[in-house]
Amino acid sequence: MNHKEFLTKVNNELMELEKEVATAYWNLTTTGKKDWEKKFIEADIKLREYLSDRSKFELVNKFLQNNSLSPLEKREFILLRNAMLPNQIDKETLKVVSEKEAEIESIFTSFRGEIDGKKVTNNEIEEILRNERDSSLRKKAWEASKEIGEVVGPKILELVKIRNKIARGFGYSNYYEMMFELQELNVDRIHSIFKEFKNKTDKTFKAMKEEIDNRLSERFGVSSKNLMPWHYSDPFFQEVPHIYDIPFDEIFKDRDIEELTVKTYESMGMEVKDILARSDLYEREGKNQHAFCIHINRSGDVRILANIRPNERWAETMLHEMGHAVYDKYLNMDLPFLLREPSHTFTTEAVAMFFGRFARKWVWYKEIVGVEEELKDYKDLIDKLLKLQLMISARWIITFVFFEKKLYEMEDNINNLWYDFVTENQFLNTPEDRRNRFDWAAKIHFGTNPVYYQNYLLGEMMASQVDEFIKANISPLPFKPEVGEFFIEKIFKPGSSLRWNELLTSSTVETLNPNYLINQLV
Repeated sequence: MNHKEFLTKVNNELMELEKEVATAYWNLTTTGKKDWEKKFIEADIKLREYLSDRSKFELVNKFLQNNSLSPLEKREFILLRNAMLPNQIDKETLKVVSEKEAEIESIFTSFRGEIDGKKVTNNEIEEILRNERDSSLRKKAWEASKEIGEVVGPKILELVKIRNKIARGFGYSNYYEMMFELQELNVDRIHSIFKEFKNKTDKTFKAMKEEIDNRLSERFGVSSKNLMPWHYSDPFFQEVPHIYDIPFDEIFKDRDIEELTVKTYESMGMEVKDILARSDLYEREGKNQHAFCIHINRSGDVRILANIRPNERWAETMLHEMGHAVYDKYLNMDLPFLLREPSHTFTTEAVAMFFGRFARKWVWYKEIVGVEEELKDYKDLIDKLLKLQLMISARWIITFVFFEKKLYEMEDNINNLWYDFVTENQFLNTPEDRRNRFDWAAKIHFGTNPVYYQNYLLGEMMASQVDEFIKANISPLPFKPEVGEFFIEKIFKPGSSLRWNELLTSSTVETLNPNYLINQLV
């Protein structure tokens, strides 16, 4: 079999295997049913076993030495090798990893924390943290959000040890290091960029947080020195607390989030109604409480799972997830299956973030929502809110990323370090009685999406870079067909035929430059 025949065969086989996994995952997360958990595990193991095939892996490495490969063929083989390498392990270990990850996913889908003996959803917890003034009830809600950590934390530590053992078998010091390399990222370089970002924004963030804390102190009647994590508006301080009286609730209570999403994307010449028609957008018992986009077959069957409520957070979430969705929809479908996905995880995050930011941009409320008159007195405050959100989000991402690296370096006895990272990077007071708890494990990504979170901050950096490029070279106003054309032609269509740095250089004339985000914040 020559390399062309091999690629054709592998592309066709992977397409069917990944479709089975994606379909089972969709059905599991939309129903929470054990039958679909079983089918998802079976499909996932089947895919992993395919990628673990030693003879195929040897052929991939052999073909990579072929000097006659076209650039696209070489790219296919590189991506295939990167996908196969961590699966070059025995079937029993593959099965164990898949089952443990699916178990954690299933727990997150069905688990509900409790407040005074009553089970509550994530949305209900978030409503309390957004609106409740009673500190004792806020604390109960915050603690309810952490309950799942005690259930999944030990399971995540088991997985960390297994993942590290796999990585060491390939000559890496740990799984974290291996996954960075397979994502075509350099651990030292990325962590250096993040530390530089932290250092350059410390002063600005300190001033921002002092303003936030002063307002929270007034609201709750608590000294700013005594504010605790439950005084903020979400369990991990990822979001700007609700300290400004912008009438978002009034704006969104009678508006259709789906319609606003359609209008936003159609203004740029992107059709999204077909995506929404395939999606599952509203909460119900047993359904996954989070939000994500999934491309079932890499051939256009793109769907979104969400739990929409009429508020600005879900407006932002839908704009964000639809960013992932249009990236997938407008990929060049003539590319081989292996290249029919975004250039990198963080490039699709960048697109999603570019669009998600509109929910905190005055221009969106004016041009798309049509509430210029209602919000005319809040113009500067809404734009300020975006800056606060970008800063708070970035500091949270750094906290997660720095801790996750330590998690894979230590493997165990890690709980007492979580709040050290929180204090150092997010400037939060932390509860001493939680230091030996699995509070960090209440974040689903540690269990089911390991070594992923760095892509969120890289995505924010790219989003700012693309934003500045568009304003300088295409249109000062984003809601124009030529902006959509830029995304489709320059970012979406190349798929993963271009490495992330090549994609950025070809679309914005320079590789990733974190200073665009830093300059927008300081």
